[in-house]
Amino acid sequence: MVRQAQVNGLIYGLAENLIPNGVAILQYADDTIICLKDDIVVARNMKLLLYLYEVMSGLKINFAKSEIIMINGDNDKHMVYVDLFNCQTGMYPIKYLGVPVSPGRLHVKDWTPLIEKNEKKLSSWKGSSLSIAGRLTLINSSLSSTFIYHMSMYQLPKTITENFFLAK
Repeated sequence: MVRQAQVNGLIYGLAENLIPNGVAILQYADDTIICLKDDIVVARNMKLLLYLYEVMSGLKINFAKSEIIMINGDNDKHMVYVDLFNCQTGMYPIKYLGVPVSPGRLHVKDWTPLIEKNEKKLSSWKGSSLSIAGRLTLINSSLSSTFIYHMSMYQLPKTITENFFLAK
């Protein structure tokens, strides 16, 4: 339905210079990100498509759990979209597949949940009866892979690497 709406010029996604009519929907498991041009008519068309999807599939979209996040939009326009979709207002960075995502650079505070999660893992291992080799194996298999996963998208800030890795 979405592709057909794009072909007919009813909706336009982002990155039209890379993909004809742009990317309108990104999906993974039960997460959906809808990327639309800043155009109220296009947004209304997408809302209609979502209602049609509900009618055709029998599934219900929970707009109360959904968020509108704008890239470089003013607050008044943001509220128009929030009212149209009857959902919450969101802000960057968003968390997608466990990684913070933002159109700009991530700040040190955006990495805090990752640090806290790993410190929690370390604290539970400190009191356990694991040998040094066992602890090293757990660190190498669990903690390093978590940071590597995040670093596949972003370079960790210098303060994070200094504070976490050197303090341990």
